[in-house]
Amino acid sequence: IIIALLYIIFSFTVEERKMIGDVRGWDPGSRAMPIGIGLIMLAASIYLSFKEKIAPDQDKKPHDPGIRKLTILTILLCIFFILFFRFLGFIISTHIFLFSLIFLYYKRDIRRSLIPEFSIGLLTCTGVMITFYSIGRFISRYLFLLGRKSEIPVLKSKLATAGAPLVILVILFTVLLIILKKPIKRGKYRVPLIAGFSSIGITEFLYIVFKQIFLVSLVKGFVFW
Repeated sequence: IIIALLYIIFSFTVEERKMIGDVRGWDPGSRAMPIGIGLIMLAASIYLSFKEKIAPDQDKKPHDPGIRKLTILTILLCIFFILFFRFLGFIISTHIFLFSLIFLYYKRDIRRSLIPEFSIGLLTCTGVMITFYSIGRFISRYLFLLGRKSEIPVLKSKLATAGAPLVILVILFTVLLIILKKPIKRGKYRVPLIAGFSSIGITEFLYIVFKQIFLVSLVKGFVFW
């Protein structure tokens, strides 16, 4: 809760910028995304804090050391997300943040033996994430330029520049899920695949909604195209 509140305060220090060509006023400003993430973090923290009632004899049991490690790691990951958001950019920082949390909470512990599995999974899924993002950007730019040359308004609208990439990415996502159905259910790399698919899907969805529909100015970082 404290980290979420600090992040919300930090979000108000972000430079407020809006798209120059936003005639209809769709762009809520560059602060919308970080403030939105902060509010989600705050709501989730409050929900988890009051979700379970402690049983009368539960306070006598020793705390699980794995849960304690995960709590500390969650705080560290939130700090990492805040500090490196501008440097790494929205795509990379959000993907790493979500993948790490989902992976480690599925494992419910932090051990050195998890480093190879975590590293390989993160690098592989980051490559897939960048590929998906690049495909979506290429399609939206191509349709926009085609609409400008051909003077077809539909191709320059949000329906085409955001809707078409979303449909194609959903199809690609579904194909990958079908291909990797067995490994996801009970394979050796089940947890990295679940973490990867979840982080890629959430990150790409947030990008399309905030950037391509509401025209929020998101930090590009390493993924500069």
